[in-house]
Amino acid sequence: MNIVITGCSQGIGAELVKIWSKDHFVYGISRNEKKLNELKNTLDKKENFKFLTESITQLNSASIGSFIDSDKIDLLVNNAGFLINKPFEEINYEDYKQVMDTNFWGVFNLSQLLLNKLSNAKGHILNISSMGGVMNSSKFPGLSLYSSSKGAVSILTECLHEELKPHNIRVNALALGAVQTEMLSKAFPNYNAETSPNQMAKFIDSIIINGDKLLNGQIIKVSTSNP
Repeated sequence: MNIVITGCSQGIGAELVKIWSKDHFVYGISRNEKKLNELKNTLDKKENFKFLTESITQLNSASIGSFIDSDKIDLLVNNAGFLINKPFEEINYEDYKQVMDTNFWGVFNLSQLLLNKLSNAKGHILNISSMGGVMNSSKFPGLSLYSSSKGAVSILTECLHEELKPHNIRVNALALGAVQTEMLSKAFPNYNAETSPNQMAKFIDSIIINGDKLLNGQIIKVSTSNP
């Protein structure tokens, strides 16, 4: 398979690269060149990983065209995310733009840019959402902006499930609970999640490799806890 994954310099994304690069070709997109090089050096098959150090909010047809040399993409994992833990009354437009650009526009934009390549492969878009973006789940102070952005991703997933049927593209989302990533640690310094990035990556791999053709238009809750 040819796989594109965003937010892969650390956390769940990096763990997925380690797993998938053993048997598939992985195109990674992330801004942290140092961490991407460090990640590549840990891989058994370095030749199966190619990365682009560009913000997903700035991607365009030219940058994608020069980066991805295949005309088929089997799987797009929209994993990049940005989390702000901040009281509602203190959130400003800059906060809003940073969170929404990364968590929503980045997903929308890259899915659109890869539409033809995904269609050529009868591919799959997997959006990484959050339990905070699911109706009737527990909500927490300080996460109004982040949860709203992930709610938008969940609705986009359901919309694209219908709209992309003529393109033979399946679209699903995983609504994750707490995973002990660097992003979570920065937002909640004193919180320790039960699930590690490696554990979550193995779970995602099991779904994608073994069962993804049975799923379409689903928002799948994956959670043992949700701070």
